[in-house]
Amino acid sequence: MQYINLEDIRPHIRHLLADLQAAQDAVLAEGDRRRRKQLIEDNAYRWTALREAFEAASGGKCWYTECKSPGADNDVDHFRPKGKVRDNRQHPGYYWLAFDWQNMRLSCQRANRPRVAPGARVAGGKSTHFPLLATGVRANAPGDDLRLEHPALLDPTEPGDPILLSFLPNGEIDLSPEYRGNPIAEAKIDASRLGLHLNWPKFVEGRMTRYNEIERLVARGEREAPVDYLGMPQASQAFKDVIGDLRRLIRPDAEYAAAAKVYIESFRDIWWVNDVVLKL
Repeated sequence: MQYINLEDIRPHIRHLLADLQAAQDAVLAEGDRRRRKQLIEDNAYRWTALREAFEAASGGKCWYTECKSPGADNDVDHFRPKGKVRDNRQHPGYYWLAFDWQNMRLSCQRANRPRVAPGARVAGGKSTHFPLLATGVRANAPGDDLRLEHPALLDPTEPGDPILLSFLPNGEIDLSPEYRGNPIAEAKIDASRLGLHLNWPKFVEGRMTRYNEIERLVARGEREAPVDYLGMPQASQAFKDVIGDLRRLIRPDAEYAAAAKVYIESFRDIWWVNDVVLKL
């Protein structure tokens, strides 16, 4: 997961905002719950129109998992569910945010849709799931303060959330070492592991493949690298190629870039990894 700054997207969707606001105004003016639900469904095309700009912001990657799914459209997910909340059956859903583009996230279908992962017994996936931390107070109506909610699921648009994630060489997610023992960080990772399907087998496999690739590149770089970078002859092309390959794996648009950075950092005791790859 990488941080997504929504304000960087705003200029690219400015032409869609008036339509979104018009639909939102109509929803707020409708007092009947069933007609309101139908109104939201009939205007779904207004938020799916955001998909192209959202994909451009992440290089086509799911904002939650950083996977690319070329064979299926990404979902435009409502972070706060628009119709109902699985964690509170009395909740009407965050209907007043149904067309608020800042409540939307780009999600692959695996992260967003309720499914049971191979080998698992419990369904995961975000869907209408929106748990809160123990300190949170749920908003139930348009006037309630969302800042009091304290969501349990990791949010890629919150600067403090992606940094909580780390990754193991076997491809599974982990809590970043500097936050171990922090109950809030631990609760958010626990909720997101299943709630966002972060350890879905295909994602785990993709990250593990990335780790193995990085391990091979570092080994090749070690064979080609000079002893140090002072007073040495010009680096070989093979060494430069390794540097370029490692750098490409942590570009913002690269699949599993956050995991790749963690994996490369695990080799930072090697001078050229620390001083060249991670600092260029």
